[in-house]
Amino acid sequence: MNVQVSSTTLSPGGLRLAHVEDVTEFGAGLEAWNVVYEQLSPGRFEGQIREIWIDEGLEILREAGSRSVWTSGCNIDGVVSFGAPIANGGAGLYYGVPLDDGAVTYLPGGGEFEIFCRGTMDMVSATISEQLLQGFASADSPQLSEKLFRQPLIRQRPQEAARFRRALTEIVQAVERHPDLLSIEASRKAMRDCVLAIAVETLDPGTRKLAWSLHPSAKAWIVRSVREYALDHPQDPLNIADLCQLFRVSRRSLQYAFEDLTGMGAVQFLRNVRLNAVRREIRRLAKNSSESIANIAARWGFWHLPRFAEYYRALFGELPSETRQRDYGCNLIRPTADD
Repeated sequence: MNVQVSSTTLSPGGLRLAHVEDVTEFGAGLEAWNVVYEQLSPGRFEGQIREIWIDEGLEILREAGSRSVWTSGCNIDGVVSFGAPIANGGAGLYYGVPLDDGAVTYLPGGGEFEIFCRGTMDMVSATISEQLLQGFASADSPQLSEKLFRQPLIRQRPQEAARFRRALTEIVQAVERHPDLLSIEASRKAMRDCVLAIAVETLDPGTRKLAWSLHPSAKAWIVRSVREYALDHPQDPLNIADLCQLFRVSRRSLQYAFEDLTGMGAVQFLRNVRLNAVRREIRRLAKNSSESIANIAARWGFWHLPRFAEYYRALFGELPSETRQRDYGCNLIRPTADD
C-alpha cells in the first residue's frame, strides 16, 4: 500500500491530494462519502484523488484510476451530489443506465449509488449542503428551495454536463497550482457561486422554459440599484447571488434587465467593475511590485488567472503585466538632456 497525501486539512478552504496504488485505499479519508472501490480489469492500479473544500458546505472531488472500477456506497446526510465523467473517459453505468460524456448524475443525501467505469475511471463531482443549495436557489428557482429530489437521477444535458466538467476541473487545477486561493474569501465565493449556478440549472427542469417579462421601470430600478451599490462598495467583491438576495430579484430577472438596458449581462457588468478595481490597484502599487498581480486579482474574485488576463486585455487593450510595467516605468526618475 502506498498512499501519499500532501494535506490532511479538510476543513473549509481545505485541499487534499493523494496518490494511491491500492484500489482498496482509494476512498480513504473522504469526509463526504462512504464508498468501496473494486478493481475489475487486470493490471497494476494507480489512482489520484483531488479533494477540495471550498467552504464547509461544498466539496469538489476529482477521482482518476488506471483500471476499470466499480464504485458503490453513499454520500453523507444533509447534502446532495452532482457528478459527471470527464470527456474522453471510459463509458460506464449509473444504476444500470448508460453513463456518457453528456450525462450528469444527481444523488440525494444519504443515497446509495453504484457507478461502473469501463476501461479507466475519471470522474468529477460536487457535493453541496442542502441548506447552501436551497439558499442559493431561493431567488432563482423557488421550487428547488422548497423541495429537492429524493431519488437518484441521471440527466442527459450535454451543454450543462460540459459546463459542469469544465468549471470543476478548472477549479481543481487552479487550486492545485495556487492553494492560497482558498484563503481568499473573494476567490472562494466566486468558485462557490459558479458551482451552485450550474447545479441549479442542471437540476431545475423548468430553467429553459421560464420566460420573464419585467416592466421597464422595474428593469431600470434593478440596473440603477446594482450600479449604485457597486459604486458605494468599491472594495466589495460583488457576485450575482448576493445581489439577488439583496434586491430580492431572481437571477434571470437581473440578467434580462441588464441585457435590455445596458446591452450586457449582469455578470459582465460586475466583472468589468472588478476589472477596473484590479487595474486601479495595479497602478497604485506600481512602485511597490512585491504583491503579485495574481494576489490582487484573487482578492477581487478572479481565481482563474489565464481567463482573468483574457478579460483584462479584452477590456483595456493590454495585459495586466503591461499595465504594471508601463506605470512602473513612468515612476522611474529619468535622466534629462543636461545630465
